[in-house]
Amino acid sequence: MLIRQLLQTDQDRVIPMLEEYPLQFPPFVIARYPVRWADYFASSPSSSRSDYFVAEDKGEVVGHSGYMFNDEAGLYEIVGVVVKQSSARKGVGRALLSEICDRLKELGEEQVILYTLGHPGNRGTIDFYSSIGFNLVNEEKDFFAVGYDRVTFTKLLT
Repeated sequence: MLIRQLLQTDQDRVIPMLEEYPLQFPPFVIARYPVRWADYFASSPSSSRSDYFVAEDKGEVVGHSGYMFNDEAGLYEIVGVVVKQSSARKGVGRALLSEICDRLKELGEEQVILYTLGHPGNRGTIDFYSSIGFNLVNEEKDFFAVGYDRVTFTKLLT
């Protein structure tokens, strides 16, 4: 498996992966990604406060994640963690998150934040983040919309 930076041509491969998980990525969340990616591709690498990656296996894009600076939290935020359903439970998500945490450590960061949707159908995701060293620090009911809670995780990078 290869973890590499997102290319513009990857966008059409990532959106269908997000759509495979309508509970985790409802349309209002998916709509954010083309805008984020456009800003990312329009900025120079030295001035960008975000980066996006894909996991590729035998030439097929099987996962995506990225990070961006969250001004409100004052931390880098991990965003868009998704693995193609046919590649789930094969270490793709873990590899993407490890790559991002390593990159942020190289930037001198000591902590990262991650938000996910909280609802009964997302329990496996919450358990996964906890199992790889993320600490659940907050749950906000109906944050995004009724029935869409926001679960906040942080992870120390030191």
